[in-house]
Amino acid sequence: MKKISKNVLLVSSVGLAGSAFAVTNTHPVFAASNASKKTTVANDQAKVKSAQKSVDQTQSKLTQVQNDLNTANKDLAQKETELANAKSTAEAANSKVAAPNKSNDEAQSALKQAQAATDSANSDYQNAVKDSTDKQKDLTDSQNKVTNLEKQLTDGEKNNNDIKQKVTEKNNKISDNQKTLSGLQQEKSESDAKLASAQSDLAEMKQKADSASQALQAAKKDLSSATSTNESLTLPQSYIDYVTGKSTDWDTAKKDLQDVVNNHTYPFTDGDENDTVYDDPAALSESDQKRLDFYVKSLIDSVKSQVGSTSKLTITDGSLEFAKRYTQEYQNSNYVFRKYNAIKSASSIMGLDEYAVTGYDIAANRQVTSRSISIINGYIYNSYKFGTTKMSEIAKAAFDLVTQELANPTDYNNIINNNGYFSVAVTTQDDKFYVCLLTINPANVPSHFNTNEVVKPSQDELATAVQKSQADSDQANKDIESAQSTFDQAQAENQKLGQEISDLQKKISDGQSSVSSLQKQLTDTAKLQSQIKETKDSLPAKQAALQAANEKVQTTQSKLNDCKTALAAAQKEAANTQSNLDKVKADASSAQQKLQTAQKAYDEAKKNQEKLTASVASLTKKLAYKKKQLAHAKAVLALAQSKNATTKKKSTKKSTKKATTKKATKKKVAKKVKKAKKVVVASSKFTSLKGSKKAFVGKWKKSKSVSGYQVRYSTASSMKKAKTKSTKATKLKVSGLKSKKKYNVQLRSYRKLSGKTYYSAWTKAKTVKTR
Repeated sequence: MKKISKNVLLVSSVGLAGSAFAVTNTHPVFAASNASKKTTVANDQAKVKSAQKSVDQTQSKLTQVQNDLNTANKDLAQKETELANAKSTAEAANSKVAAPNKSNDEAQSALKQAQAATDSANSDYQNAVKDSTDKQKDLTDSQNKVTNLEKQLTDGEKNNNDIKQKVTEKNNKISDNQKTLSGLQQEKSESDAKLASAQSDLAEMKQKADSASQALQAAKKDLSSATSTNESLTLPQSYIDYVTGKSTDWDTAKKDLQDVVNNHTYPFTDGDENDTVYDDPAALSESDQKRLDFYVKSLIDSVKSQVGSTSKLTITDGSLEFAKRYTQEYQNSNYVFRKYNAIKSASSIMGLDEYAVTGYDIAANRQVTSRSISIINGYIYNSYKFGTTKMSEIAKAAFDLVTQELANPTDYNNIINNNGYFSVAVTTQDDKFYVCLLTINPANVPSHFNTNEVVKPSQDELATAVQKSQADSDQANKDIESAQSTFDQAQAENQKLGQEISDLQKKISDGQSSVSSLQKQLTDTAKLQSQIKETKDSLPAKQAALQAANEKVQTTQSKLNDCKTALAAAQKEAANTQSNLDKVKADASSAQQKLQTAQKAYDEAKKNQEKLTASVASLTKKLAYKKKQLAHAKAVLALAQSKNATTKKKSTKKSTKKATTKKATKKKVAKKVKKAKKVVVASSKFTSLKGSKKAFVGKWKKSKSVSGYQVRYSTASSMKKAKTKSTKATKLKVSGLKSKKKYNVQLRSYRKLSGKTYYSAWTKAKTVKTR
């Protein structure tokens, strides 16, 4: 017979009362019998025999375990008696500890009091000895102090007489030096005035010499510029032919022009004495400004003459003034198009039409020594620190501007046909400097515009100017030598007087310091006499205090001896009570160990008894189950035998007789099945139970042979007023609950058979809290 699981439901006789067809074809109890018509009575008989054997084996094992349990109960009773005796012995031994323990506590307390009294007496004695020693030392120190003070008084009186004599001598010397100092200071005042006059004359001569030297350098630069042979540009013939219309070969003309430019030498040679160095290229001196204007004009005039141009450039006082204005406005502007803004502003200042002014510029790099970047209000600003710029660099930039215009077939007329009042301006912006050629149309200048032509001096005029400047410079240098000699003599005399005054002042200061030092060395004899009297007056009181301290030493020593005697007696008594206490504690400890041994033996016997009791209960339950299996097997056998008997009847019998036979068989089966007892439906349990917002979600594993599951929940642990929800799934969410509330939740499974529903037991309640 097929083994039935303890969780499989056996249907009661009530479920089979309806029809024989339900019993034989649909109910699970007889599923094994009705599954196939090939099952034989012999097989069912074998299953009954096997079930009977299992019942017998379980009964035998149960009998054996019950015997073991009886033995274990007797052993447990004996161990319980032994444990009670051990507890009684231990309690008696513990009760004997109290009295000796109390006696020992009292003895220890008396010992502590005796020790404290001894310690206190010893402390008093030590303090008395120390006080006596301190007072003896204090008296001896006072006596020695009187002796020392009397000696200091005698020595001090002698020392004071010697110091007073020395102070008188030094004061007389100081008075003489102060008289001499007054005369020297008068002479020094006269010398100071004489020195200041000489210094003023010398400064004036140096200023004249500097002016003469600057004038000489400027004259030499002008002469050097006038004698220069490379202030013109010789154009190649191919370029001249192209410009004058004799040729159309611009490529050759441009190439030949570039060769001439590359081989050109400049009048401002890098490194010579006339190559002025500027921190700011926009701040040219007047002399260098004119040199630059004349140089660029000479370049352009040489070009004009070679191509036959009749236009004329004229440098005037007005055009030079316009260049200055242009530079100022350019440097002060923060516009993007600075050149055009500067032309407009300078024209407005000088009353010119801005459209009458043309300007062509070129940029060149400045020497940058450092650069920093800052962001202000979202804008990026660059800050630079620059090195110097030479005049030769500025002249080269001007030359490059002219040749750049000439090298452009659409711009060379800006140079060749340039006509008007001419000047050159130099400006700076960020890390560049700019050279700009400015031309003013003569037809559009107002009447107040200064058209006085500035002509480059002749070589002879410049040579004469150099000679005159050289003579002025030589005379200025001679005047400096004479003024320097007068100043040096006055300074030497003034320094000598100053040194004499300083030396004399030091002597006076040293003398005064010496007098002050001597006065500090005077002995205060009155103070010494007062100290002697005060110390002598204190001696009688200190002698009396010493005598009292010595008497206290004797008293405290006697008390200390008495306390030591009492302490020895207390120590002896404490030792006796401690020995007695140790003995009774040892007896109590031995009894306690025996109690622990008896308790351990009892616990082991109890554990064995409980284990056997559980085994008996388990086997009893198992035996009942085996008997149910046997009854089930017998019922199945009876059904098989009934069917077999029905099958053997002849087919010629009337249908009414067949119906009667079926009804009789049904009643017999029903009687046997009634003996089968109901069994619980396969149960389930939660695998997960979690709270969510005003809800909770439960999950469980699927159970076999069940139709569905029910979940009930309540806020009460008794499950009072619980609500129930059903589902066929293995997961259920219960919503619409209270927030942050704790719920008790249970689960059970159910199965529907023959129109009835059967339930498993509710699981143990689990708690879950909503959010």
